[in-house]
Amino acid sequence: MCVAPFLFAQTEVVSSQERANFTNGVAYNLPKTVLVVEVEAVKSIKLAGPYYRYSERYLGTKDVITENSTNWSVSSIKVCPKAIPDPANRYIVKLDPASAASFITLTPNGILYGVNVPFAPAAKHPAHKPAATPAPELTFSGAVLNEEALQANSVAKMAELSAKQIYRIRDSRLNLITGDNDKLPDGKALELMLNNLDKSEKELTALFVGKTVNMPTTLTFEVTPEKELKNEVLFRLSSLGGVVSRDDLSGQPYYINIKDISDKNTIGKEKTSQSGLFYRIPGQGEISISDPNGNILAHEKFDVAQFGQTQALAASIFNKSAIKLKFDPMTGSLISIEK
Repeated sequence: MCVAPFLFAQTEVVSSQERANFTNGVAYNLPKTVLVVEVEAVKSIKLAGPYYRYSERYLGTKDVITENSTNWSVSSIKVCPKAIPDPANRYIVKLDPASAASFITLTPNGILYGVNVPFAPAAKHPAHKPAATPAPELTFSGAVLNEEALQANSVAKMAELSAKQIYRIRDSRLNLITGDNDKLPDGKALELMLNNLDKSEKELTALFVGKTVNMPTTLTFEVTPEKELKNEVLFRLSSLGGVVSRDDLSGQPYYINIKDISDKNTIGKEKTSQSGLFYRIPGQGEISISDPNGNILAHEKFDVAQFGQTQALAASIFNKSAIKLKFDPMTGSLISIEK
């Protein structure tokens, strides 16, 4: 945050492109909108179980994974705007020591925030820290195999004994649920026993039918629209390699479209005056992101600063009283005027 003396008796504001030689000038920028695209992608790894050839014989199922494979997919896409200083709209305020002192307030990155108002940063919500997830298990556990299966001298025999162990687990679960056992454990102990049986059966069954491991990841892209975009490649997704560069044809393209839907009657014409305090009347953009098949994955409307126009408040209004101005640092628009 920057607060600088801003003296208005002979206020003059010029574009920094004019290289004004102000010995006591204060520079500020109007904002430019950047679209931040957050892509949630998932890497799915399918692993064939070591006993998949015996699944139909011993478990009576053909629905099994028969070979290892990897596939990437997009689960969701979010778009949100952020503001950066626009170097093409940087202005210098000439300070006049003969005037009564006032202040111009800037954001930490130099965007105009206000005149005679203190900088008040937007409240930040505590960053959400997702719970740590255990590393995915990409192998099959043999810890649940009984001693007889571990000592078998062939894969076929191990598969047969593992299948028998699955059926014994199912019988044990059924006895616990139906109360056929002579002595049943209490509620907590029963729940624990059932959970252990379920886990053991799942691990043993995976030796036959295989398993799928999903590994989510988040990728972020930034787009600064200088104009409308139509079917612009945002990124490419390879089923094997994940997200790849836009020019890597091994991946399928995901497209971004940005349409300028600004109300030109509201925005008005570009201000050409070289005096006064410059601000923005932002435009509006309609953003959509689609997959290779044309399905819309994200559709939003945002104020886009650079789609609007630049206007100037007459310098003379600052010479009458200690006026207070507040601007939106995200869009550059004038929020309020107070005397």
